[in-house]
This record gives sequence, C-alpha cells and structure tokens, in this order.
Amino acid sequence: MCMLFRSSNERLKHTVKGYEALFGINVSFIDDFTKVLLTHTERPNLIIDLTEFKKLENYTVETDPKGNEYCHVGDKASKWLSDIVGKDVRLMFSPEKTRSGEDMIIQSLDPVQIIGESSIVAFSKDAGWDVEMERFRPNIVSVGHDAYADETWQEIKIGDTILEFDHLTTRCLITNVNFDGVRTDDTMKNLRKFRCLGTSNKPVFGTYFSVKQTGQIKPGDKIVLVKSRTL
Repeated sequence: MCMLFRSSNERLKHTVKGYEALFGINVSFIDDFTKVLLTHTERPNLIIDLTEFKKLENYTVETDPKGNEYCHVGDKASKWLSDIVGKDVRLMFSPEKTRSGEDMIIQSLDPVQIIGESSIVAFSKDAGWDVEMERFRPNIVSVGHDAYADETWQEIKIGDTILEFDHLTTRCLITNVNFDGVRTDDTMKNLRKFRCLGTSNKPVFGTYFSVKQTGQIKPGDKIVLVKSRTL
C-alpha cells in the first residue's frame, strides 16, 4: 500500500517525503496477517482488512504518471491519514494483476533495504556527531561487516531467503527528520559532503535488494555472500 495525493497540476503523486507526522504512525499485522492495524496517539485505531482487496470489482483503478495502477482503499482510511498529515491524501493499494491481466510491478517500490552498523559508525565519524540509524529506515541492519560492504554485494543469502542487488539508496531530505519529528539540515549536508560517489551529486547510503527467493528472516541470522558486485 502507499499514499497518493494530487499536486497543483492534478497529477497523481505517490510520495510523502517531508511529512514528519507520518513517523507517529505505527503499523502492524493482526489476525494471521489478514489485517493491518494502524495506530496513532491522536487518532483512534484503524484496521484495514487485506482480504477485501481480492474483490477488485469493488474498486476503481487509477493510473499514475509512470503507468502504475492503484485502487483506493476507502474514504475512512484516507480521512484517517489526511487528518494526521494535514493534507488531502488517499490510501491506495496495488492489485496483483493489471487491468490487462499482467503481473503488477511497481518500479518505484523496493522490498528490502540493508544498511551496515559499521556504515553508520563511519558516517557519524565523518559527520562529527552520532547519526541515528532510524533516519535511514533500513529493513535490515547488517552487523560484523566493513563499512559500506553492502554496496559490494550482488547476491546474498539470509536463512532461506536469497536477495539480489537492485540499486544503491539515493537519499533525500527526509533524512533530516528524526523519529521525534525534529527537522535539521545536518544529515543531508553531510551526506552531500561525504557520500556522493563518483561524479554524481546525489548522495547514497544503504543498498536496495530485490527478493530472488522468498523465505523467513529473523534477528541474528547470518548474511552469507553468494556473489560480489563488479564496481
């Protein structure tokens, strides 16, 4: 699922970068992963039944500028989010199949981001202050590897899961906001100073991986390097 809003030119957008109010939302699965529970200190709990999404005849499909197709979850969920964000947004989900019957692939969404614990230590040393890992929102934090080692991994295995390199994570201004909603410019300023690789002026920190083989991952699992990238 994702959030969409219309900009002044009425084109659908699917980004909420800079909306620090979203960090106050906690998301969890309940009832054997058939429902999503959203909680916020200033709003009543919101429960979304994922099984309803299989009834696509109840939804109107919309298309964004990149050709991705979405369906509106419903007015109740969208109002819940709009009240928190302070902007008219809609909660959307992407169906498994497109209207033409093909598998739906959202190119702008990446399943797994990995950042090394040693990477945040190295970046903090360069920046001159203790940068919180939470600013970068990784799915997996690797431990016991060299700083920025994940940038050299082409394929890794964690438990039964096999992950394949997709791309380095380009960072944006959202890293200037911590989990308390405090905004500063220190993080992005130092990323631009220390983490612009090659001739690019876009700072990177962390690596996105796609799932080549599904499986279960749990804290403490070892990351096994299957194949290195050619840099």
